[in-house]
Amino acid sequence: MVASAPVPLWEREALHEAAGPTLRPGGFELTDRAAEFIGAVPGWTVLDVGAGLGATVSRLRSRFGVRAFGVEPSAGQLARAHGAAGLIRARGDELPFGQGRFDAVFCECVLSLFDDRAGGLDEFHRVLRPGGFLVLSDLCASGSPAEGGASCADRAAPLADIAGLVRERGFSVELTEDHSRLLRDLAARLAWSGEAGRHGCGCGRNAGYFLMIARKQGVK
Repeated sequence: MVASAPVPLWEREALHEAAGPTLRPGGFELTDRAAEFIGAVPGWTVLDVGAGLGATVSRLRSRFGVRAFGVEPSAGQLARAHGAAGLIRARGDELPFGQGRFDAVFCECVLSLFDDRAGGLDEFHRVLRPGGFLVLSDLCASGSPAEGGASCADRAAPLADIAGLVRERGFSVELTEDHSRLLRDLAARLAWSGEAGRHGCGCGRNAGYFLMIARKQGVK
């Protein structure tokens, strides 16, 4: 009998209970911080990559008045979203949108899961207008990335490497902030539920959490 693959952390009930509908450290704290920093206003078109249950899409629409859409590759997550507005099934490294379509791309706690991060960043760059913003929040490693690890923390890269890759793909980094306390808070809640050690969450092992805002080079 072939063993079934473990359910990803983001599809487990414990994370839904610990993190709420955003399924990431800090909830909407960094979403709001980023949207305010980039000056998101009604009339903007914004994409959320790895939209999960559509929480960020809904937040950006209701709080900032933008036209927000989300892509999510997981059929299970989309089913759980119960038809939330603006969501379509697609991969973040194969975006079904034309060039220069968006004023901003949000990718929150998702880039670390990409097999080809450079390819993903190239897609973000392609669909952004010149001068458009890329918002990244994610785990970062304190040392070299782990070999062959499956958890979010195992797949995290050092922050300097992430910033370097972002610049290589045609962006200028406008802001970088450390928000590791949000990761520690979520790790504590998962530990309390007993989930942190199951299937290797790795949230508390030599990992930090950051917000990075970058801009596609060029003028609108």
